[in-house]
Amino acid sequence: MNNKLIRTAFLLLLTIYMGGCSSTKYYTLGDTSKVTTQQNYKKAIGVEKIEIPKYLKDNSLVKQITPYQVERIEDANWLIPMQKHLTNVLISYLQKSLNNPNINLYPWESHKKITKKVSLKIKRFIAYKNTVILEGSYQINNLETKTSDTELFSKKVSTGESTEEMMKAMEEVYFLLASELSFKISK
Repeated sequence: MNNKLIRTAFLLLLTIYMGGCSSTKYYTLGDTSKVTTQQNYKKAIGVEKIEIPKYLKDNSLVKQITPYQVERIEDANWLIPMQKHLTNVLISYLQKSLNNPNINLYPWESHKKITKKVSLKIKRFIAYKNTVILEGSYQINNLETKTSDTELFSKKVSTGESTEEMMKAMEEVYFLLASELSFKISK
């Protein structure tokens, strides 16, 4: 009985020690609470799930060290899967900036007929040499006029060395893109 008590106490202490040694931090971006209305666009808009590179689909945060090397940031993980999160942040940003609750994930079930569909493909979204780089393309399809606008984009924002500064810069550069999309949609 004494050995069982000692083993139980040892396992309990080991569990507490291992839990205390784990210092993984979780990060997110996309606080749209301060986004203000830029335009009024009341027609229904569909936003397709954003395409992202594989390194953003992983749970770990990464940064680029050299033109050829990307490494994980130790003990830093995304709180929410980024493909879903970036899509939801874009929808929220567009709803607020266009003063329009009729912006939803496409395809979805809705009673409203969408007039525009937004597709976004991110090719690069990473910190490298004190800069966060966001590159890719987007397409805005006007389903009423059967026309589309496809654009390449490359945006950069300066950042510091810390992970916290990197997250702030990633949010800033993503909001620059979201603002551009908002403007193009309202035209």
